[in-house]
Amino acid sequence: MKEFEMQESGQDRKLRAKVGVYICECGPNIAGKVDLDRIITDISELDDYQDVELVVKKYGFLCSAPGKEYLEEEINSNGFTHLVIGACSPRDHDSTFMGVCKKTDLNPYLYRIINIREHCSWVIDDKEKATVKAESYIRGGIARVLRQSELFEKPLDINPDVLIIGGGVAGMEAALSLSSDDRRVFLVEKTDRLGGVSIDLSGILPGQGEVIGKKIESVLGNGNIRVFLNTRVENVIGFLGNFEIELLSEENTEITEIMSGAIVVAAGGTLFDPRESDRYSYSGSDEVYTSLSIEKMFAGDDGAVLRSGKQPSSVALIHCVGREEKNYCSGICCSYMMKLACFFKKQSADIQVTEFYRDICLPKKNDQERFSEAQAAGVALIRIKDISLKGTNVSFERISGDKDKQSFDMVVLAPALEPSADTEYFADLLTVPLDEFGFFQEVHKMTNPVGTATDGVFIVGAAHGPKGVSDSMQFARASAGQILTRLIPGEKLIPEVAVTEISEAYCTGCGNCLEVCVYGAIYSDDSRGISVVNEAVCRGCGNCFGSCPSGALRTKHFTNTQLYREVDEALR
Repeated sequence: MKEFEMQESGQDRKLRAKVGVYICECGPNIAGKVDLDRIITDISELDDYQDVELVVKKYGFLCSAPGKEYLEEEINSNGFTHLVIGACSPRDHDSTFMGVCKKTDLNPYLYRIINIREHCSWVIDDKEKATVKAESYIRGGIARVLRQSELFEKPLDINPDVLIIGGGVAGMEAALSLSSDDRRVFLVEKTDRLGGVSIDLSGILPGQGEVIGKKIESVLGNGNIRVFLNTRVENVIGFLGNFEIELLSEENTEITEIMSGAIVVAAGGTLFDPRESDRYSYSGSDEVYTSLSIEKMFAGDDGAVLRSGKQPSSVALIHCVGREEKNYCSGICCSYMMKLACFFKKQSADIQVTEFYRDICLPKKNDQERFSEAQAAGVALIRIKDISLKGTNVSFERISGDKDKQSFDMVVLAPALEPSADTEYFADLLTVPLDEFGFFQEVHKMTNPVGTATDGVFIVGAAHGPKGVSDSMQFARASAGQILTRLIPGEKLIPEVAVTEISEAYCTGCGNCLEVCVYGAIYSDDSRGISVVNEAVCRGCGNCFGSCPSGALRTKHFTNTQLYREVDEALR
């Protein structure tokens, strides 16, 4: 790929460069496996840098408070133009040493950290080989840092307000967690009521918090939460701290424009249709119901009854409906099926209740209590390998391999929870990828399960994946925590500095980079026939770099020349 020249801000190259090279001993982690004195001597005597003054030293723990003070003092007293740190992984302390540079006159983008702990001392037993490798890496770092340019942060004003899409339990919890006198929340719900699916639940499972009705009252009574019912999100443009949003009222087709700094997607999920599976054959006149339909019955005055109005004498509860088709466990079905079994028994102890299951999934601490309650009430539990349904006639294969049939007055199915019908629409609108199951893809399952590839857009509740009420509320609070710490009223936002830039001279406007940018940071300027980077949105991931056939793309701080010189010197 071609390298091209771009004007870069930076120091006057006529000035003689003075590079500080500081090696962290990291206790015995580095000093015990690498000959640091030899590296200091070798680098100090390099002939390659005739016009560069090198200051090479070592220190016990550069990341410690005294180490940072020492480093700051060294930078100021020596007047370094560049800095190289030989230490541990950039994941651990790159930001630490950049913070030290920011306290001095040295631009933090004229510094480079070299990982000689994980890459050398920890993985090479032979001290000689570890020393040679560490020295070559540090030489590469010096060669690269001399070709780095000054970059400058550009603080942006932010809007602390938040848009929440979906008025279910997750959306309401996020709204209540975020609203304050200096932060407005816009809660958008496409139906004519708040509460989502949870409003139809006849009883909240143990440990699942406040009653949904009270939460709705809290939202409607909060002056800092503006609720939009029968409303859809029509358009979204912008980035973290500055989103411009259009809301469409489905009652009067009126467009409302709002501004927000973050977006929380709490669009919920829906239930798998059992009739999509060949296993479950029934018509609308059969006494076959989904678990949600039974929940609604129990919420009424008559309880769960047949279409004739009579009470069933026998009920089959079938778990894992759609699990094989969807290829995942929803994780909440077993718990609420145990709850329904207990409800049937409380309605009448004479009702014979049988649960058919492949595996019991009870992940919550309080789930065992409901399971024990169902057993004590006389609920029959049959573990199966396979099952099929024709009307209310159930054919099944026991775990032992024996095949059997039973007929029931009523059959209740527990369908898998799947993505809502709006998921693909919002994924396209917000530039958020979907996972292999069709739910929104999180940044990381463990370290950032509510973040998305579009900075400023968060996913909570069943929009993220199958969840019960308590988990949905926890995810909502997690997203609120991130927003509260990143969008502080009155403060400015510092976007990524090492972003991608496009050379107009080389860009043909083919649009490849637009397609591969997961952040939506590149747009097409049709008037000039080129692609343009929105630096406020770009995260400098470099994903677009390999898509450009003309070599028009470059990421600041990671240019071809910088990378080439580092690798070339390290391999010399």
